[in-house]
Amino acid sequence: MRDSNIEPVVAGDRVVAAGVLVEEGSSHRLLLRGEGLYGELVGETDAFALPVSGLAGPQPSGMVTVRGVWTGEAVVDATVAEGGRGVESYARLDKMSFPEVGAVPTRSEILRGDVLEACDALRGDALVAFLAARGPRGWFGLASAVDVAAVRDALEPLLGPCLHVVPSAWTLDQVNEAESAAIETAPEPYAFGIGWDDEGRFRSQVLVHHVSPELASVVARFPHDILHVAAWVRRAGERSSPSPALPTLGNI
Repeated sequence: MRDSNIEPVVAGDRVVAAGVLVEEGSSHRLLLRGEGLYGELVGETDAFALPVSGLAGPQPSGMVTVRGVWTGEAVVDATVAEGGRGVESYARLDKMSFPEVGAVPTRSEILRGDVLEACDALRGDALVAFLAARGPRGWFGLASAVDVAAVRDALEPLLGPCLHVVPSAWTLDQVNEAESAAIETAPEPYAFGIGWDDEGRFRSQVLVHHVSPELASVVARFPHDILHVAAWVRRAGERSSPSPALPTLGNI
């Protein structure tokens, strides 16, 4: 696996997850808390929860980090520590991402008809995506490009200094394919889609409960970084014992 943060989680693995812990009789549940792909809060309805077994005595309130052994349905032999961060999305493009790029006062000056026509002609092998982005000084054109020279040659005469081109290691077809493949194999995806990161790259992303072996295989098939995966339950160490010996949710 090229990215140690994208490791499959299977029964018997030691795992870590952060959220809000609630008591239910003699056991507990960890409620998902985190940030969605567009900044929204994930888990407000408490619909996504992880059974936790092995805790005794008063437990800390607020955000906590749970560590234990994953059974496939729950975390057993668990310990809890105060603090932690829930599921986080990728770093997104914002108003301060490219402060040095020239700008114009209105968005329509970037999305002129001649600019859009040039982008339509470039889409495919040369241009991945084009965006009228807002910077601290106004609006500029942001292009994600496989062929940077071709995109510059076509768009710089139209936009001048109000153009920023970011090299891409993948095409738009690959972005769409990665998104579709992730949706098909991801265990309980909470959010998915395509968009721009803070480096100006147009790519796919999926927010999941945990990384399954099938999803890990999908990630490995595509160019590095094309598919951002954020998982709530993450692998934290070696397997503790063969999975058949572990308790399941029904007999905790």
